[in-house]
Amino acid sequence: MGSPKVFLSSVALHSPHTSFLPSTEEERDVVRQQLECILASSAFRHSKRYASVLRYIVEQSLDGTAGRLKERTIGIEVFGRTPDYDTATDHAVRSAVAEVRKRLAQYYQEEANGSRLRIEIQPGSYVPLYRWISDHAALEAPESSRAIELQPAATPQLAEPSSARHWSWLWVFVCAATAVALLVVAASFLRAEDPIESFWGPVLSARGSVLLCVGNLQGGYQSDGDTLNPRLSTSLRDFHQAASEIIHVDDAVTLARIAGLIAARGRSYQVVSQSDATFTDLQNGPAVLIGLMNNDWTERLVKNLRFTVEHPARNTVIIRDHNNPGSSLWSLDFGTPYLEVTKDYALVLRVADPKTDQMVVTVAGISVFGTLAAGEFLTSAQEIKKLAAIAPRGWQRKNLELVLALDVIRGRPGHAMIVASHFW
Repeated sequence: MGSPKVFLSSVALHSPHTSFLPSTEEERDVVRQQLECILASSAFRHSKRYASVLRYIVEQSLDGTAGRLKERTIGIEVFGRTPDYDTATDHAVRSAVAEVRKRLAQYYQEEANGSRLRIEIQPGSYVPLYRWISDHAALEAPESSRAIELQPAATPQLAEPSSARHWSWLWVFVCAATAVALLVVAASFLRAEDPIESFWGPVLSARGSVLLCVGNLQGGYQSDGDTLNPRLSTSLRDFHQAASEIIHVDDAVTLARIAGLIAARGRSYQVVSQSDATFTDLQNGPAVLIGLMNNDWTERLVKNLRFTVEHPARNTVIIRDHNNPGSSLWSLDFGTPYLEVTKDYALVLRVADPKTDQMVVTVAGISVFGTLAAGEFLTSAQEIKKLAAIAPRGWQRKNLELVLALDVIRGRPGHAMIVASHFW
């Protein structure tokens, strides 16, 4: 008995050799089946790198987000690059996509086995094209692949014995149900594969522009009354040197990393200093608070949580675990010469703020070393995978608080490590 056929009447018939965008679920299923055939071929099955690139590009187009298929986005989401990586010197994406084009051409020349649907990526673009390369809008999978075939209108055939027809259609039903189940699982797996989305999803999916609130010198010294009262007599020199206008270079780098990530995900943002931010600003949309000791909004947010910050002495700052209040392990002495600092710590928080009803993320080191390391942690897919490895099921939508620790060598912070976590 030959391979069973499935007739999908809602698959549109497109002109041969002209590109089209799949517009129905049936057409998208056909493309996905063709994608799996391609990835199982000798041109792709031994290369996880090129297979990942092709799968990502095709799935993004089928999900209706082809507009996000840019070099930087692919670099971030497939290759784990940071949002601010230099595309001018890092050619990973361009080289990989060029190789994918070659391997697609190799597949259709050597192994397509009569496949009528062609997936192409034109030079200079990362958006795939789909075209029928026969007179019929149908995909015919190889016999050995046991994949579901699509065919044009059926021709009359001699009647089969009823028992044979019964088992034939039963086999078709089982095959189709299995294919659908695999597609659902694959789609779920692909969504779960994006570590950046796992952490940042609640912020990126919230309404309103993302507020990036960065700490400044005034936040660190506000208790000393170091503020600037703008008057017409204030000189430009005084304005430039005002504590409210000065942020640390490492905080600025962290700000740029977070802004780059948000922009790469197609979201708008606005930047304010902690001095200029108002409670109304925080009520208007999701926020990212950068800095701990120099950002009063961060201190306000964390003061009632499990991990909070305390100032037991003039130069001493401690991240305190209320479940272990006797420990002073996560502390820093600001009287230490900065080149002799060997450790720093940071608080990372993602929480629905009960006072603003908005999602808030903190990127907050005790010093700027910790803030810089926390910013690198939250913009790196590889680092966030470490969080996913220890997080409970469903953590992507839970509130969470992390304590990060990092080594500092002569004023240079190392990679952050998770030393404590809390999910609720």
